[in-house]
Amino acid sequence: MKFEGKIPLLIVGALAWIVIISSCANQGMPVGGPRDSLPPLLLNTQPKYKALDYSGDNVRFTFNEYINSDKVSEVLVVSPPLTKRPTIYTKSKTLVVQFNEDLKDSTTYSMDFKNSISDNNENNPFEKFRFSFSTGDTYDSLRVAGRVLNSFNLEPLENTLVMLHENLHDSAVFKLRPDFIAKTDETGLFMIDNIPPGKYNLFAINDANADLMYNEGAEEIAFCDSLIVPYAEFDETQDTLVSGLDSFLISGYTHFFPGPVFMRYFSEDLFEQFLDSYNRESKYKCNFIFKESVKDTFEVNLVDRQAENWYLLEPNSKMDSIALWITDTTLANIDTLKLEISYFQLDTAKQLYVQKDTLELRFTGSDEDSSRKRRKPKGDEEEGPPPVPQFNLSTNIGTVFELNEDIVIKSPEPVESFDAAGVKLYLTEDTLQTPLECSFVKDSSIYRTFNLSYKWEPETNYTLEIDSAACKNIYGITSTQLIKKFKTREEDYYGRVLLNFTEVKSTIIAQLLKNDDNETVLQQKTIAEDGTVTFDYLPPEKYVVKIIYDDNNNGKWDTGSFQDKYQPEKVAYHNEIIKVRSNWDNEIAWEINENPEFTKNIIDKELEEQKRKEAEEKARKESENEQKQQNNLLQGSGGSTNILR
Repeated sequence: MKFEGKIPLLIVGALAWIVIISSCANQGMPVGGPRDSLPPLLLNTQPKYKALDYSGDNVRFTFNEYINSDKVSEVLVVSPPLTKRPTIYTKSKTLVVQFNEDLKDSTTYSMDFKNSISDNNENNPFEKFRFSFSTGDTYDSLRVAGRVLNSFNLEPLENTLVMLHENLHDSAVFKLRPDFIAKTDETGLFMIDNIPPGKYNLFAINDANADLMYNEGAEEIAFCDSLIVPYAEFDETQDTLVSGLDSFLISGYTHFFPGPVFMRYFSEDLFEQFLDSYNRESKYKCNFIFKESVKDTFEVNLVDRQAENWYLLEPNSKMDSIALWITDTTLANIDTLKLEISYFQLDTAKQLYVQKDTLELRFTGSDEDSSRKRRKPKGDEEEGPPPVPQFNLSTNIGTVFELNEDIVIKSPEPVESFDAAGVKLYLTEDTLQTPLECSFVKDSSIYRTFNLSYKWEPETNYTLEIDSAACKNIYGITSTQLIKKFKTREEDYYGRVLLNFTEVKSTIIAQLLKNDDNETVLQQKTIAEDGTVTFDYLPPEKYVVKIIYDDNNNGKWDTGSFQDKYQPEKVAYHNEIIKVRSNWDNEIAWEINENPEFTKNIIDKELEEQKRKEAEEKARKESENEQKQQNNLLQGSGGSTNILR
């Protein structure tokens, strides 16, 4: 047989051999190479790093691979700041930053890219990349670094604009662009480098409109109390371990001053008054909400009508929200009322004047209020006198009542009278219904609210009974009968938190907070000397503890003022979630120390332990899967070897 005739047979045999080998191989996904986890490598720059006398109009960075520059335009910060945004583009493996304006003479420019440059395949970031050069014959190398935190909750602020002003006038931050800038990272850290010697004011703002200036009232601010005077010192060390030399080897480290600057960010409490909203909720009730307090300044008058004692006001505690109850039923039945309200306002010269607004308040809803109920006749077919309207009282009573709470009773409308004799509390099991001696008083701080206090016994059934017509509102309408049965909580359900404070030098407000992002205050106590603060009757949950340095002794946290040059009041946290268990005390020792470097890093040990176990379990499973894959590969290789034999 000729060789040419054997070619088809050889091809068929080769294909068969491939099929046999493939069938015996390990059946599974092919194992690829290792994932690319390396960032791009910077090979060359134009100009060189720290170059002098640079007169070009762009800067070029060449890498060892193709890069992704999508985030550069958003992240890049050039200091001193440019008037026009530079153009960013790539050319092959080179990133180009094209300046759209002439650079200043004899100036050192700093470019902070942070992590905005990454490789094109796996997006591995070229981390914390900074570059600098000088347009003159001097390279400025001083720096200012620090951290910006929210003054109220100590959360770090990312992308906050930090500014150095060489003009030391107070108005510079409002009217002039800064001389040098930086932006904070996700931890609130910032560094302004390549600064020449001098004296500066340091600010941080959120710069909502990107004009590089502080817009009072619309933006937040942080400022440094003292001038920033940057300088550097070289700390020399001599290496005596090097032998064979006539002199010591000199090395060392450059220390930059001042040290880290910690800035607390706040909103100024500026007087900016206006009527934010208003409405007529019902034919009896109107609501007015203001931007600022109207304490001692609010007045209201009817327009085109005459009436006396026709309203009742219910302001909130801040006096910036007012409910107006129309007590004159004739006026209440008018669909549209025209009112003139007046309050103090500031003019452009910051002088007070009386602002008057004329408002039309309309109500076209149903006359029947949901809180009012009418007595129904015994049968639909029966005729009788018209039903008598009544209203329902509300309470805070649930199926289980907490041992440390008072019963809160609230009326939906202003109260004219409340007969305490019609309010009875007794033990549910008491068939004689003997009233218990309790305290029933009107709440002095919350309108239309009454409190019933009693020293509750744990795990006991009680009944609250309020007689029909015990409460009468300003319209002469009485309340319906109310009967509420409830049981108190068992005493060993609760836990306690005891804070043992030492080194207390001023007034401290200790707050027990919900473990959430809203900083909901559950309990608050004040202490002015060393001692123990106890938070008791706590359900078994997780809590956060915060303290406020109450410098002005007004019982609350106060913001700062750049106008009046004072900082917001300091706060601090216990850096561990407190897990309260039933019938258990959590004792915490706390030495008061006003540390400006304090940062909030609250750890949930239970959650951390859970994450650790989950990570261990994940690692164990990955190890098992890897071992299985290796075993399968070995088995597949063994099958192929047998066939070859």
